[in-house]
Amino acid sequence: MDKRYRHFMFLLYPEDDNYEEILKDIKGSFKNWAYITHKPEAEEKKEHTHVILSLDNTRTIESICKRLEVPTRLCQRVRGLRGACRYLVHKDDEDKIQYELTDVVVSKSFSSKFFGAFDDLLSDNDMLSNIYQFVDDHKECSPIDVEVMLTQFVCSANYASVFKRYYSTIVKYINHKCRQSYD
Repeated sequence: MDKRYRHFMFLLYPEDDNYEEILKDIKGSFKNWAYITHKPEAEEKKEHTHVILSLDNTRTIESICKRLEVPTRLCQRVRGLRGACRYLVHKDDEDKIQYELTDVVVSKSFSSKFFGAFDDLLSDNDMLSNIYQFVDDHKECSPIDVEVMLTQFVCSANYASVFKRYYSTIVKYINHKCRQSYD
């Protein structure tokens, strides 16, 4: 029986005829994905795009490649999703071009998993500042709506611990900021 996996990484080339169709298919048919286009480095000859696809149910490499019309040689299973997310920006490989997190296109449903892979780079104060910035960015909403959105924003483990630790202060801040502009 063929091995089945939940997480895959594809290598695509922008000059390929079906490049745009594959990205459009991934964005329209799957909920958990992220991709980035890398510039060629020393040993590489051309620009290329890395795509992470995370599925709810397992599939074989052959079946997912057939579904997306991608040669199996351009797909591999992802052993560690956190490492794959970090690879997209070369976070742990200083010898490669470093990319910004904002260079990665991430599906909404995959964003907490993707950005959670980088939480270890932030201090508690950084995370708390990001939470307060999130509140400031959504102050036109009702306090309840902001709190609900914020629980989705902080769903990674590191953010969740900071959110729980400062919960009462954060809720006071939400009420203060949102009431000012909501009234």
